[in-house]
Amino acid sequence: MILRLVWHETRSFFRTPMAAVFTVAMPLLMAVIVGAAMGNQVVEPRSGVRVMQFVIPVMAVFGVAQGCFGALAIHLTDLRDRGWLKRLRGTPVPAWAVLAGLVGASLVIAVMTVALLLTAGLVFYDVQMVWRTLPALLLTLLVGAFCFTALGFAVVALVRSAAAVQLLGTGVVLALAFISDIILVGARLPAWLDVVGWIFPLRHLANAVRDAMNPFLTGTGLSADHLAVLAAWGIGGSALAVWRFRWEQPPARRGTARAVRHLPPPRRGRPSSWRLLAGQAGHAVIRTRRDLSSAFFTLVLPVLLLALISLVFGDAQVAGVRLPVFMFAAMITYTVGVASYVNIAETIAGDRERGVLKRLAGTPLPPWAYHAGNLTTALVVTLITTVVLAVVAALGYGVGIEPDVIPGMLATIVLGSVCFAVLGAVMVAFVTKQQTVNAITLGTFLPLAFVSDVFVVGGELPEILRTVGGVFPLRHISHALLAMLDPAGRPWPWADLAVVAAWTLAGAAVLAVKEGRRGAVHRVEA
Repeated sequence: MILRLVWHETRSFFRTPMAAVFTVAMPLLMAVIVGAAMGNQVVEPRSGVRVMQFVIPVMAVFGVAQGCFGALAIHLTDLRDRGWLKRLRGTPVPAWAVLAGLVGASLVIAVMTVALLLTAGLVFYDVQMVWRTLPALLLTLLVGAFCFTALGFAVVALVRSAAAVQLLGTGVVLALAFISDIILVGARLPAWLDVVGWIFPLRHLANAVRDAMNPFLTGTGLSADHLAVLAAWGIGGSALAVWRFRWEQPPARRGTARAVRHLPPPRRGRPSSWRLLAGQAGHAVIRTRRDLSSAFFTLVLPVLLLALISLVFGDAQVAGVRLPVFMFAAMITYTVGVASYVNIAETIAGDRERGVLKRLAGTPLPPWAYHAGNLTTALVVTLITTVVLAVVAALGYGVGIEPDVIPGMLATIVLGSVCFAVLGAVMVAFVTKQQTVNAITLGTFLPLAFVSDVFVVGGELPEILRTVGGVFPLRHISHALLAMLDPAGRPWPWADLAVVAAWTLAGAAVLAVKEGRRGAVHRVEA
């Protein structure tokens, strides 16, 4: 019975492209990009040990944490809120078997992620297996999987909102990866940040797995101190889950009903175009505010990355400027892409899947007002994030922003937002399912961010990756903003803006052709 539930949950996981991309494909992709940037030179000639010997293990840890904590918490919340868990309680299946099936599926996914990364390391990067420490490695991964699985259940038990669970499931692991020797491997963190990293279990799992695969260390490879911390977190998470776990969605608070009763009465008469646009933009802003996960990745994460990376590597020079200046331009570019490409595509696909677009087609609301509302919201969110980034960069790291560069920056932000909104609409036009749209947008945007001078990976990229980054508009937006912020002065980035405009026009042309064909099909059917 447990095996059948594990098989069912594993198949269900891989039928959700977004979860599969984040949990299985993303660690492998990050390993490939970091390996391309850092190189895979031989560390010690006599043993033949290479750099990737120490990168592959931490990426495997990232996959285990994301699969057993993030993906499990999000999936479990979805099952609870849709009533799946409650219906199972009314069947002869024991409760412990249901939970064991979910835990078993998360373990299977973690094993597959680790196996995929180790296979890639052995085949392509000459990673060496340290066979004398293999039992310690397996035990460490098992204890780590238990720890993060228990914490995933604890988060679902304690947090009421599905959006908050999604935020914690994806944002916490990603944020901790920066201070846990996973993304910034070997970085010298400030003392207080180093202490924070040691409090949480991710760093202990990363160090234990890396030590178990370090051929230069002697002994069995068993890190008892790290395992004790992981076991303590796992036992604590299990206790919280047993204490507060719910099999059905918690009852909603009553504040919403009171708020609805105090809404002002609707105005009579046909609304103006400005009122239509303002109404759609206001609706989209409210929806964004209620989506904690989207707000985190769009508003909070870029500020955290700017502050953290500039704090750790503040004296470095990147692309001819100080790192805080580079990160300021890069994080604005990141926000433009997430707000206008990932979020808008997800919104349109979700509205279409729920039938919202079909119902709107039967109202007097013109289609341009709906899309303009989404774009306006993306611009507002991007500008708010840009202001916060500017304050942090100026006050915290001495980044100077001259008043005469602000109009050029605003024009670049607007052009970039329009470009990515159009590309997001193109994606939705050709892909029907919302989960697939989410997987494709995230699966294309995040890799491009690593090869488009948005995420710093610690070294010069190979020429082929730089060529790929130069084809797409993300790098050109970043370079245009950097040209305006460079205190030494650079020529006006006409070429970069021209590439962004060309992508915008090409996307609009594809949408026009797609809409024309759809209209022709409808006329034939009529």
